[in-house]
Amino acid sequence: MKVHTVDILGVPFSTLTMEETIQYLFGQLKQERRQTFHVVTANPEIVMCARKDSAFQNDLLQADLITPDGIGVVKASGMLGEPLQERVSGFDLMNGWFAQAEQQGRQLSVFLLGAKPHVVERAAKELRRLYPSLQVAGHQHGYFGADEEEQIVEKIAAAKPDILLVALGFPRQEKFIQTHKQRLQTKIAVGVGGSFDVWAGEAKRAPKWIQSIHLEWFYRLCKTPSRWRRQLVLLEFLQHVLRERKMVR
Repeated sequence: MKVHTVDILGVPFSTLTMEETIQYLFGQLKQERRQTFHVVTANPEIVMCARKDSAFQNDLLQADLITPDGIGVVKASGMLGEPLQERVSGFDLMNGWFAQAEQQGRQLSVFLLGAKPHVVERAAKELRRLYPSLQVAGHQHGYFGADEEEQIVEKIAAAKPDILLVALGFPRQEKFIQTHKQRLQTKIAVGVGGSFDVWAGEAKRAPKWIQSIHLEWFYRLCKTPSRWRRQLVLLEFLQHVLRERKMVR
């Protein structure tokens, strides 16, 4: 099935809802493929990074599925005349996917790559607790050098997980997947940013009511004021969207 996309500042975002995305990924697990199916959950920061970094843009555009992780992307799609239905964030997508697999008795295996050593270990433990049927095929922290990368690729390939979760932060996680996707021996790889920190209890999501009014970004800023520089990217993203809207009209 070919996924319909909406172009936002040069990035083709999937129009699938959260539920549709989960079902689509279940379908991808059944496909025979020569290389890993790469999923990117992209927010405005990632879009703007791609505009400034051609190497990252190339990695991003080679992904097989890009979901709108960030209410800013959803709002931008409406401003450009092709509204996306909802936000499909990496953390919620993975939890929804694993929960459905658990309810339906589907056996999935996962490998965790990224974060600090104690964080990835705690995240693996928490996933086992939340989803007893989920097999954690292995985990590896993200503090490794280029000279160790080959060994890590071999470790993942030997485990042959259904799903590889890569929490190295962008653009590093996307580059890792794209560079090695023909050798990883995993069906699907997803860049999940800071998700391991949340599973490990190192970071907290905003309360549901704050998420429902689309102010999760403000909650994060209040919790970590040093993020203010990153928030400026949202304004830059909005400026580009408004400029794009004028050109379309």
